[in-house]
Amino acid sequence: MSKITPVVKVLLILNIVIFALQYLLESYGINLTEHFALYYFGSEKFAPYQLITHMFLHGGLWHILGNMYALYIFGPPLETYYDSKKFLALYMIAGLGAAVLHVGVSAWEVQNMQVQVEEFKAHPEPAEFSAFMKSEGFYLYDRSSDVREFVHDFEENPTNQSYINNATALVDNIAVAKRNIPTVGASGAVFGILAAFGIIFANIKLVLLFPPIPIKAKYLVFGYALYEIYAIYQANPTDNVAHFAHIGGFIFGIILVKLWGKSDTPMRWN
Repeated sequence: MSKITPVVKVLLILNIVIFALQYLLESYGINLTEHFALYYFGSEKFAPYQLITHMFLHGGLWHILGNMYALYIFGPPLETYYDSKKFLALYMIAGLGAAVLHVGVSAWEVQNMQVQVEEFKAHPEPAEFSAFMKSEGFYLYDRSSDVREFVHDFEENPTNQSYINNATALVDNIAVAKRNIPTVGASGAVFGILAAFGIIFANIKLVLLFPPIPIKAKYLVFGYALYEIYAIYQANPTDNVAHFAHIGGFIFGIILVKLWGKSDTPMRWN
């Protein structure tokens, strides 16, 4: 394993300190996510600086541990291979590219959802309401089955104005909530690092924890990217992972490596 390098060290410290600050301030009622997470650009909570700040916030202990472990393992060889400035550029540009793709996809999803909202309002029928709720995953999210029971009751009383009003209010609330879903994490930037590592150190063998077998970096990294594409295809409504952001970071990592070309500095990595 390579010795920890200057930019990797700064990024690790910065992310860990901000993560600790997140939870310390939360105990005093100050929510950093509310202001510095990334929101869909049509949200009233969106601000341009969030394209950067969201990369230094995390959603929980396992989230930051996974990202920082990957940065710690794969970052130093890349920073040594290129230089600190290029490595930082790779990290930040991949993170920004991930954010842009994620926000773009979010815009498309919100627009599609808004079409469903308008269709339901034009024809406030149980079938339209049920289709909307299924597409937004509320059958799966709602463990108390309140939503399921409400849909059933609405189907039994399709002309009841009270049910129509309640369904319309719920659809509007869901639309507002979806426009204001925050995104946090360095995963997009880390996926840029993974992509670069998989190209530059393609034949280096890595040993997985499970199963504990050696595998070439190119197969591990690009296999992970294929999993992300599969997860997008599955479109699980309970999945709160920003897979398009991961793919965005991966794509920008590949682009930068191709633009920069091969380093003239020979090195060994172990």
